[in-house]
Amino acid sequence: MNRNSSPSRNAIANRLGSIDEEIELDNPHDPIRILCRLGEDGVSPSGSSGKPLDRRAQLRRKVSFFSSPLNGGDTSSREEIPMVKIINTSRSDINGKFGYVNSYSGTKERYAVTLLDGEKMHPALFYFGVQGPDDIENMRESLQYSNPSDQNHDAANTTFILPPTALTRLKFLDTASLFFQYVAIRTLGRPQWANYIEQTMQFLQRNVVATLRLENFSFFFLLILPISMARLHIMLLHQWEAWSANDSPGKKVVPLTLSNMIESISNHKGEFFTISLLLMGTSTIARFIISEYRLVKEKAEAMLSYQTGESQNKKAFSTTEMFEYRIDYYFSTSKWAKVALLLSFTFMLIAVGAGCLVVFMDDHSISNAVWIAWTYVADPGTHADCPETFLIRMISFAVTLGGMLIFALMIGIISDYIAEKVDDLKKGKSRIIDIDHTVILGWNDKSLAIIQQVALANESEGGGTIVVLATNDKEELEETLASAVASNENPLRLLGTEVIFRSGNPLLESELRRVSTQTARSVVSLSSEDLDPDESDSTQVRQVMALKAFDEFVGSKCHVVVEVQDVDNKELFPLVAPDFAEVVVTHDIIGRLMIQCARCPGLASVLEEMMGFEGSEFYFEEWAELSGKTFYDITCRFDDAIPIGVKSSRDGNVYINPENDFTISDGDKILVLAEDNDSYEVNDGTYNINIKSVGKIPKLVDEKLKVEKIMFCGWRRDMADMIVQLDEYVEKGSELWLFNMVPARERASLLRDKGNKEDLELENLKICNVVGNPVIRRDLNYIRAVDNDGKPTGDETTLDLFDSILILADAVAIENGANMMSCDSRSLSSLLIIQDIQKKMYEARKLKAGVDEDIQEPCSPISEILDTRTKSLLSVANCKGYIMSNQIISSVIAQVSEEKDINIVLREILTAEGSETYIRSVSRYVDLEKEDELSFWDIGFRARQLREG
Repeated sequence: MNRNSSPSRNAIANRLGSIDEEIELDNPHDPIRILCRLGEDGVSPSGSSGKPLDRRAQLRRKVSFFSSPLNGGDTSSREEIPMVKIINTSRSDINGKFGYVNSYSGTKERYAVTLLDGEKMHPALFYFGVQGPDDIENMRESLQYSNPSDQNHDAANTTFILPPTALTRLKFLDTASLFFQYVAIRTLGRPQWANYIEQTMQFLQRNVVATLRLENFSFFFLLILPISMARLHIMLLHQWEAWSANDSPGKKVVPLTLSNMIESISNHKGEFFTISLLLMGTSTIARFIISEYRLVKEKAEAMLSYQTGESQNKKAFSTTEMFEYRIDYYFSTSKWAKVALLLSFTFMLIAVGAGCLVVFMDDHSISNAVWIAWTYVADPGTHADCPETFLIRMISFAVTLGGMLIFALMIGIISDYIAEKVDDLKKGKSRIIDIDHTVILGWNDKSLAIIQQVALANESEGGGTIVVLATNDKEELEETLASAVASNENPLRLLGTEVIFRSGNPLLESELRRVSTQTARSVVSLSSEDLDPDESDSTQVRQVMALKAFDEFVGSKCHVVVEVQDVDNKELFPLVAPDFAEVVVTHDIIGRLMIQCARCPGLASVLEEMMGFEGSEFYFEEWAELSGKTFYDITCRFDDAIPIGVKSSRDGNVYINPENDFTISDGDKILVLAEDNDSYEVNDGTYNINIKSVGKIPKLVDEKLKVEKIMFCGWRRDMADMIVQLDEYVEKGSELWLFNMVPARERASLLRDKGNKEDLELENLKICNVVGNPVIRRDLNYIRAVDNDGKPTGDETTLDLFDSILILADAVAIENGANMMSCDSRSLSSLLIIQDIQKKMYEARKLKAGVDEDIQEPCSPISEILDTRTKSLLSVANCKGYIMSNQIISSVIAQVSEEKDINIVLREILTAEGSETYIRSVSRYVDLEKEDELSFWDIGFRARQLREG
């Protein structure tokens, strides 16, 4: 058969992808060096022409595995075929089998290895030259396949493409196994014996040889040496006693029997235990040293293979460098490394000292020598009582000196360990063990206000626990809380609530488990104010996914409250976790509140009272005694609460301000506005619900809706959303004047959110752009509108002609680095300037009009305040309307964390389509000319008849 046309060679070449490349004989990364080089057809050249064959002896010494010559006439022309063993593959049927290397691809770093298995391709016959590659290929071509589908099989079916890590050189046991198998097949003619030999050798390699490594050999010492030494000790002891008792040579020596051996072992169990302990310790230390030596040797050989030129003859590293590296490695990867090193030194000092004492002391007891050495190590003063011989005193001095050093190291290790533990506790690395607590993930400007609101909610229960998990430093957070508690202006009141801080990444499951989110009452995830709003909301989405993936948390009764900055990102959360988290869009809520407060003077203080736990807030409760009654009937069934809605048990929906004939069913929860959840009860219903006793409602006067003129002073990122919301409230023809420092030509792009939103489609509002600085008086004296190019449009007005003025926390100032107090300072400055200009313009118009003409007073500006500490300055500025935006948002988040259905209530009362909050004149319900005294419930019933109460 012509080798150049071998189908197996062609198949192997096709699978390797490249056969015309030179085998890398000295590849340092390759554990198996190939002893031949491929030609253009993928075969090895002859021995006379291939240079690698001239280096055969050198390479064989380098790799230390055998290659067998093939059958042939002249032994000098025989090829060297590398034979290997297959290991560590995913196929268990070929692991442990032998094969020969056909070729090697340097680019792919893969070997083509033909499997040697069975009588037709027996590895023993291949190894000793009885069979070769040509014989194998001829045998394969003559095979008759029993399965018709195997007709197209060729030699490549038993050839595998394997990486270097799946091959190993033949070891001594492998060659011995092949030799015995060869003898069984060729000499004895017993092929079945070869199978038994192969199975026996595999068993020995798996179960016996693996335990005979040098570092594992110490386990045999633990079993054999103690017994052997104990038996030797007993034999010598008995023989010595027998020789000592029988001075005359004619007397019989006492024989050594099993009973006196057991008795001697029992009498000397201390010696037996001490010897066993010494052997165990020394073998463990020896095992570690041997394993380290093997590792160092492998690293040295590997690093030498990388060196080139003159550096080949130099050492890769010094012993000191390797020692320092390994010590540093163990100290940095194991917290017990220092303790293990100290115990090892102590043990070796005691063992060496005891060995010297046994040799030079009169008492040759090992246990006594070990105890004396221990006393020298533990107590330096003990060596003063040692025997008065020079050698023993020197040994005692050396052991005592080593003991002093060891105890100094031990004190240092213990102090370092205690200091490290204290630092860990300070950094908040311990786990929280608590239940029914509130977990806050993240930290921002609203955190302190949320803690205050949750503490107010827990006051009726005697306090609670709040756990804060944030990336901030724990000590920094604790100092912030302590400063807020000790502040003289609006101090933070914890009211028995304990606040615990932990530093960590809230996105990690291990950190979530560390703060016991699975046993918490609620989890509040706060957005990061250091990131872009969209990026911050993306982080919040991942936070919800992390909680959803936490199996222990999903099965708990805890609910999640997520703070989101952009209302457009709100729909992302139902996509990743439907009905899992309550989303609170902070900017959207503040925008809606400010619009409602601007159009209804005095509403700001009412909403602030409703949103926080310090005043009256919303509560859901089921009352079985009210089942079957209409909502109108339960209007006055609570002495200290006002019912405003129902959560239906049938569909789970919350109905705010339902119809008067809405019937309360079993399981329905009544939504009320009350001071606390335990401050109200159902009364006996003795109040006379009689429309005649209540009286008639005065005739309503149709309130003519008027066109409004509103000004937004400042710029917000969600300005487009606020404009759309305002457009739903006002009448057609109303004007909105935008007064801020943003150039007019940039506003259109900002309102479209840089292309993320469509152009504003307003039905009722007309937008007038004004460019100016809200804290400069000359810009506020006369308001002149400009077009998108900054040119005046001819529209102008004055501050006293506006129906509503909103002073916003300017986003431009925030982007320029202003903090909460700086923004509030700008807002207060704008407020004072606007109020002063309004006052002067009003007085001027009043003087000009005369006494008889009725001049409408200018509106009171509504200012957005971020820092709660600014609240004390509002009375100085004579501010009648303000929105504590962070305070209200914190109250909303805290309320939703206590009762998730409150989110539905707030969404209802803050939208134009829902049941909104208004301040109405009492004349709407009371005829002031005929009635001068009515109870609260009388007015409540009249408002209920109009579905306004």
